[in-house]
Amino acid sequence: MGYEFVDKSCIYARLRQTGEKWGRMAEELDEERPSIWEKYDREYRGFISLVESTIYEYAATDRAVILGRGSAFLLHDMPQVLKVRMFAPMDVRIERLMQKENVDHKTARETLEKIDKSRSGYIQSIYGKQMKDVENYDMLFNTGVQTYHQITENLVKTLEEWHHRGTPESLQRLKDRALAAKLKARILTHPDLFIPSLEIFHDGQAIVIKGVIHNPEESRLIQKLTHEIAPCLSVRNELHYRE
Repeated sequence: MGYEFVDKSCIYARLRQTGEKWGRMAEELDEERPSIWEKYDREYRGFISLVESTIYEYAATDRAVILGRGSAFLLHDMPQVLKVRMFAPMDVRIERLMQKENVDHKTARETLEKIDKSRSGYIQSIYGKQMKDVENYDMLFNTGVQTYHQITENLVKTLEEWHHRGTPESLQRLKDRALAAKLKARILTHPDLFIPSLEIFHDGQAIVIKGVIHNPEESRLIQKLTHEIAPCLSVRNELHYRE
C-alpha cells in the first residue's frame, strides 16, 4: 500500500543522528516508565521530545505505520490517523513466548508482566492515559482468536477508506505540529539552553513558545533556532525572564 513501516529501530536511528547519547537513551529507556527524577530530568525531557518529534515527522508524510512509542496517544485527535491496538489473553501470550524464547511458564509470565507494567507506566506517565482503555483506539484485534491473515485483510480494507478522512486542513495541522515538536526537541537538546517548564505547541494559528529564560543570549539563540526550523510560520513568543 506504499506505507513506510516505522518500528523502534527507525526511531533509534533518527535519535542517533542527533547524537549517539540519544540513541543509547532510546535503547535503555524505550517505553519504560520514568522515575520521578527522570520525568523532570533535563536529558529525559530532551529524549521524549526527540521521540515525539520523530513520530510527528513520520506521521506528517501521511503514509506511515508507526508501531508503539505512544504514537496513538500523541496523535489521538488527528482524524486521518487510524489508531489500532492488538492484544491477546495472557495464557496465549505466555505460550507464544515459551515457544519463541524456549523458556518455562514462570519465566514467560514474569517477563510479560514486567513488559506490560513498563509500557502502561510509560503511557500513564507521559500522556496521562490508560493503555488498555478501548476509547483510545479506533480498532481492536484479539490475536488469540483472529488470525493475522484476517486482521491484515480487515486493516487493509479499513485503511483504504480511512485515508480519505484526511483533509488539506488536517494534514497542514499535522505538519504545523511536527514543526513545533521539532523546534521543542531542538531547544530541549541544545547544550547551551536550559529552559525550565518549556512549552512549545501549535495552537492552530501560530507556534507558541512558553517558558523561563535567564539572559538575553538565550532569547537570541531561541529566536535563531526558531528561524532555522520554522521560518514560514507565525510564532508567538511568551518567554519571560526569571525575576
